[in-house]
Amino acid sequence: MASLWLGLVRLLAGFRRGLRDPEFRAILFLLAIAMTGGAVFFHAVEGWPWIDATYFSAMALTTVGDATLSPTTAIAKIFTMLFSICGIGLMLAFLSRLSTFREHEEGRE
Repeated sequence: MASLWLGLVRLLAGFRRGLRDPEFRAILFLLAIAMTGGAVFFHAVEGWPWIDATYFSAMALTTVGDATLSPTTAIAKIFTMLFSICGIGLMLAFLSRLSTFREHEEGRE
């Protein structure tokens, strides 16, 4: 359990350090825009509650997936394909930059 807490503390420290980097902030901003845009789209087109629309957006961007929610209209399916292709790249860029700052934290110790 201690290693879990230590890992979370290091992750948050890396995130805090990343906020000082303009590239990290730009990627984080684009990721927030993608999440918000996806949630708004799924809420409007599929009629899902906000929490479900946001949840599905996060699942699509992190490639986790969830069988309980899936788009039913053709336009939503097309949007999900494009949303995932573009958004997964953003998520990978975010995680890559975050791991860079986390590695710097571990290198200092």
